[in-house]
Amino acid sequence: MKRFTLLLVGLLLFTSSLFALTDKELAISINLSGKQRMLTQKMTKESFLIRSNIDKKDNIEKLKKSSQLFNKTLNGLMNGDSSLHLIAIENSDIQKQLKKVKTLWKPFYKEIKAVISQKATDKSYKILEQTNITLLKEMNKAVGMYSSQNKDSSKFTLANDINLAGKQRMLTQKMGKDLLFIYNKFKTKQYKTDFKKSRKLFTRTLKGLFNGDKNLNLTGTKLPTIVEQLKVVEKLWKEHQPILTHAVKGKDVKKAIAGLDNILVEMNKGVILYTKSVNRQKQRLKFASIINSFMNKNNMLKRLVNLSGKQRMLTQRMTKLSLLVSSNIKKKDNIKRLKKFSSLYNQTLIAFKKGDKELNCTPIKTKAINKQIKVIEEKWDIFYKNIKNIIDGKDKSGKSLKYVINHNEELLKVSNELVKRYEKANKSQNYLDKARLHIVNVAGRQRMLTQKMTKEKLLISKGYKEYAPKLEKTIKLFDDSLNALINGDSKQMIEKPANKKIKKQLEKVASIWKELKPLYIKNKPSSKEMATIIKENPILLSEMNKMVKMSEVEIEY
Repeated sequence: MKRFTLLLVGLLLFTSSLFALTDKELAISINLSGKQRMLTQKMTKESFLIRSNIDKKDNIEKLKKSSQLFNKTLNGLMNGDSSLHLIAIENSDIQKQLKKVKTLWKPFYKEIKAVISQKATDKSYKILEQTNITLLKEMNKAVGMYSSQNKDSSKFTLANDINLAGKQRMLTQKMGKDLLFIYNKFKTKQYKTDFKKSRKLFTRTLKGLFNGDKNLNLTGTKLPTIVEQLKVVEKLWKEHQPILTHAVKGKDVKKAIAGLDNILVEMNKGVILYTKSVNRQKQRLKFASIINSFMNKNNMLKRLVNLSGKQRMLTQRMTKLSLLVSSNIKKKDNIKRLKKFSSLYNQTLIAFKKGDKELNCTPIKTKAINKQIKVIEEKWDIFYKNIKNIIDGKDKSGKSLKYVINHNEELLKVSNELVKRYEKANKSQNYLDKARLHIVNVAGRQRMLTQKMTKEKLLISKGYKEYAPKLEKTIKLFDDSLNALINGDSKQMIEKPANKKIKKQLEKVASIWKELKPLYIKNKPSSKEMATIIKENPILLSEMNKMVKMSEVEIEY
């Protein structure tokens, strides 16, 4: 039965070549783009080894090879490279992201070459230290884009979950606004009641996003990445409750608002994950002739539900910022934020009609949607004028602030109606799990983590104490991911391997890691222990790399 299932999955995946890279080509691209992440950390580590005069000659040679490989692979991902078995991908979004990586890579490579030629200055090392994570993050975005290729769609069951997840972002700002009203003794009773309702709704919705809620029409989700991000939100939300309780009484208001903004950031990450969670098509062969147009329409509808949901949040964020400005709380910074987010609301509203490449937005033209956009435009026009008065310091009388206070709920309401109309225009999607590609991705990330840990350990030894908590997180991620690869983890969509070669290779990696982990954890390792880390780290990397290749090419996992 298992072999039949694997064969069936193989046949379904094979048809993806009709629309994008073949599975093998895509796996190689994920493998090598994932390796790029590791190389950003490896190069940084080797540079600091050279600076520390540790095995200088060897590390100069290693750095030379690492940087040349990164450069060659990046060009291969963009343009193809037969020696690396890389096929250039035609997806414009991925090409755009790779160009972004290349823009970051050029100045980074310049400093790497300076290290290799032993002409590096303190400034060179500072640039490497400050920019390697940015390069890593942008490369990681490209990996994510590759791993989401070959998506298929049929029915979309999570439209309302995306809708309400987006609404959660708005609620964080609405609660912040309410607290400011309460703090400024503006209709205190009314806004205490409003705050209480929003707080209760946020709690209920968050629970519904996990488990479903019939009355809220929430399906709930078991998708691991979304569940994990919702747990982050849940943890922050629970921890923040005592501060919110104090804030209602007029205490710790600034702290409460800052915490709500942090929850907004994490909630927004969750919404982004929802928009990327494309349900896979299980009958690809039957629907091959219509799948592209069908997929594109549903993907764009998800995007529009996301963007229109974010608009709701912005109505409340702009109001909150207007109040902060009027209260002289970090006035200069909050004016900048108000300008940024009001411009974003305006840009997005225009995008709903005309489209916007930057926002990845293409209009869905229906009579109901167009009608609602016009309603919003009418209310937004005067609302925006008052916001601009506040930004430009022309609201001496407080008239514009009063307008914003009195009319933000109207703008919220009509913005919310647009979300509903996009949702009604939506089709449903189903989901075909691509565990193999995800395993290649996770295993590829492990390679990067081996280098990231060593780099962070070196930086700590050089006095960069702020890297201690980062190292702790990196160690935990490597450890957790390795355990998942060995034992399987349904929450992470990782199957327990049955392939003897892969199991044996993972055992080898685990054996090396068992010896190295205590040294990474140790606060002040001896010179001998640091030497062991430096010596054994490339071996750990090499054995992890073998596992990645196996997960890519072995027929059975």
